[in-house]
Amino acid sequence: MQPIIAGLALTLALAVPGPVNSRAGAQTTAPVSATPQSVVKALQDAGYKAELTKDSTGAPLIHSASGGARFSIFFFGCDNGTGCGEIQFYAGWTDKISLERINQWNRTHRFGRAYLDDKGEVNIEYDINLEQASISGALFRNDLELWTGLMARFQGFVGGKDD
Repeated sequence: MQPIIAGLALTLALAVPGPVNSRAGAQTTAPVSATPQSVVKALQDAGYKAELTKDSTGAPLIHSASGGARFSIFFFGCDNGTGCGEIQFYAGWTDKISLERINQWNRTHRFGRAYLDDKGEVNIEYDINLEQASISGALFRNDLELWTGLMARFQGFVGGKDD
């Protein structure tokens, strides 16, 4: 009887998941909504620094970085800094490239809208609509990984590497 009980105990121990360490590569599990605090937590759970501040209009703004490149997350459709409907990942560089080169990026990349600003400097953005509901932490983590990958490829593209 004891071997059966020991076997059941071992089976239960293996079936119950242990604590998740997201910094070691596990998925973020908390739902993410367009509230600044949930986005900050999701970034931190994924191992990124996240500084919550406000933009020039008083809307929430998060600063972070990946691979040595800084990026920001803007919030849109907010009601006094809460209940925001969309977030936008943004990165910009002072590099200047041709409009033809920017168009080449946009033609060949489904995600990550690139453009030249009024000074001719390059920028890339990636939007997420959270208006109707929150998304899972795992889906946010996938979007974050997509964003950081796009940002790295775009930075190389701006430097003359085609991908």
